Order: sequence, then C-alpha cells, then structure tokens
Amino acid sequence: MKAINKNTKIAVTCLSIFASLVMSTKAFSGQVEINQIEEAASVLNVAELKVMSESFAGYDKALGLYRLGLSHSLMGDNESAKVAIDASMVVLEKLAEEESNNVEVKALLAQVYGFKISLEPLKGAYYGMKSSSLLNEAESLAASNPRVQLVKGIAKYNTPPMFGGGQDDAKEAFEKAIVAFEQDEYSNFHWGEAEAYTWLGLIKHQQGDKASAQADWEKALTINPNYGWPKMLLEKK
Repeated sequence: MKAINKNTKIAVTCLSIFASLVMSTKAFSGQVEINQIEEAASVLNVAELKVMSESFAGYDKALGLYRLGLSHSLMGDNESAKVAIDASMVVLEKLAEEESNNVEVKALLAQVYGFKISLEPLKGAYYGMKSSSLLNEAESLAASNPRVQLVKGIAKYNTPPMFGGGQDDAKEAFEKAIVAFEQDEYSNFHWGEAEAYTWLGLIKHQQGDKASAQADWEKALTINPNYGWPKMLLEKK
C-alpha cells in the first residue's frame, strides 16, 4: 500500500508540474508553432488561426491572435478583428509585466497597438504613444532584432512625415530588418521575413522603382511560396 501511495504522489506531482507548464503565460515560443501560424496567415485561413490561437499559450497564442485579427480585417470583418486584437493585447500585456526586458514581446505588442489604431482611429493618440514607447524600448535593447525593425518600418510607413514617419524612414527600417533576418539569432521567434520584403517592395513600387519592387516580391515568395500579399502585388504590377 505504501508503494502505491508513493507512486500515486509522484504521478500527481508530475501531472501538476506539467499542468503548470501548459497553463503558464511565460513567453515560451516554438518555431514549429510560429511556422504554422505564419503559413495559415499567408492564405488568410481564419479557421485554422482560430484553432491555433485557442490551443497555443503565451507568445504563440498572442501571435496567432494578432494574425487572426489581421486576417479578419483583410477579409473585411473588422468586428472579429477587434475581438482577436484585444485578446492578443491582453496576453501580451501580461507577458510584458512578467518579462519586462523581453524584446520579442515588446515588438509584437507595439505592432498590436499600432494595428489597433487602424481598427479604431479615435484611439490613435492613446495607442500611438504606447506603441511608440514600446518600440523605442525594444530598439534600445536590441536594435538588430529583425522584428523590431520590421515593426518600426510598418509604424514609419503609417505615420505622416510631419509626425516623424514617412516612406524613406520606413524603407531604411525594412532594409535593416532584411539584413538582420539573414542572421536572426532569436531562435523560436522567427517570423516576418517575407513580410519585410513585401513592404520594402511596396515602397519601391510607389517610388517608381518597379523592377526592384518586383524582385523583392519574388524574394518574398521564395521565402513563403503561399504568401498571398506579394502574389497579389505581382499580379497588379
């Protein structure tokens, strides 16, 4: 009986440890999960993104919810987009409290705040300051992080020059992101490389450099052959 009780206690202890790991809000991230999220997002597969965002935890969950919100928005469903973005925000804000120097969390949360503005422009001043502050913190900690530069580029692109943005600053950030992606040292957080090439190509196209823009979009498709955005841009060129 003693042996049975001892084994039972060990089993219960192991299950408790496993449960605590599964339910943890720590910014654990797995590259397999991130690849799955990015693949689903590239084709706007909201059903799959919803399943993943419900089953994943921590940073993976937040990224899945962000991509789900972005996909809903691109499909014209802004109400569902708001729900997903708000849920992503909750997860990331909790992670930011727990891991105040986590650059990946700061960069993604800055992007989520930025996207929140596009969904609710009247809240632009509030979330704009929060996004800018987080991005500055992330860049001061790791300027060579490719996702920091990607998010910076997106922010600069969407900010008028009179407020510190503009295409030239965005282009510089995207170029830095692409260089950083070539030696991405932040394992298990790798996402956004094809996106950086697509943004860079968009700016070049708008500035009249159509041949270089096409090359960037083609490069994006070598990284992610199913990525719908550069495919659409190439069709319209």
